[in-house]
Amino acid sequence: MLLQENPVRAHRVRLAGIPVSEVCFGTEHINRSVPKFGAGILEDAARLHGITFWDTDNAYGSQTQVACALRRFPREEIAITSKTYGRSREEAEYDLTRTLRELETPYLDFFLLHEVAAGTLSEKMPAFAYMLEMQKKGLVRAVGLSTHCAPVISAAADIPEIQVVCAPFNREGSRIEEGSLLDMENALCKAHSKGKGVYVIKVLGKGELTYDIRGALAWALERREFLDAYNLGVANLSEARENLTIFNELAHGEEARA
Repeated sequence: MLLQENPVRAHRVRLAGIPVSEVCFGTEHINRSVPKFGAGILEDAARLHGITFWDTDNAYGSQTQVACALRRFPREEIAITSKTYGRSREEAEYDLTRTLRELETPYLDFFLLHEVAAGTLSEKMPAFAYMLEMQKKGLVRAVGLSTHCAPVISAAADIPEIQVVCAPFNREGSRIEEGSLLDMENALCKAHSKGKGVYVIKVLGKGELTYDIRGALAWALERREFLDAYNLGVANLSEARENLTIFNELAHGEEARA
């Protein structure tokens, strides 16, 4: 089969010290697939192309697909991110408990405060304190936050306990809600310089930049010195393979067979 002959594979990197594939599979886009079909997409992405870093969330509606795929691998071969919108300990506990149950996993690799809006980080610290406790108990390997706001990334960079930050980052500044594109670049650079793991989403602007995938990826890869991993946002295996082929060619000088 052509897919089996295609040699393109994601490189391995470390995010907050945890091995992950450099390209992440955001699972929001497979939430309408039946579990076995969605799981097949994730399994093929992992086995054929080494994309073993999967991003999910209670709100995405894709955790049944992720759980089905996760059963097909030794747990340590896959890195999983999930998130909580919670502000209180109770809300964070509910989200983590539900996620672990739905994914049928004893732990998460990354657990993030999700979509932290400008000016709300302090309000979410009770939830974050709970997350730190769960990290000590081994239910979570690394903790952090995701946000669309540059000032939140900058503030997070100054909090030692935050290990991972995640934000939209693309050449158009699309999906950034607070601050300019330059502000976001400076904030991500600051976070990385302080030892945070940095992974970015919306590199293709949630589809807005798919007219020039190569150009959009080239722009992002010019900033690799402060970016560790890239969630490219795909809906199926062919999109994942196409994006990874271009990504590896630009980042590592590798060309996959057509």
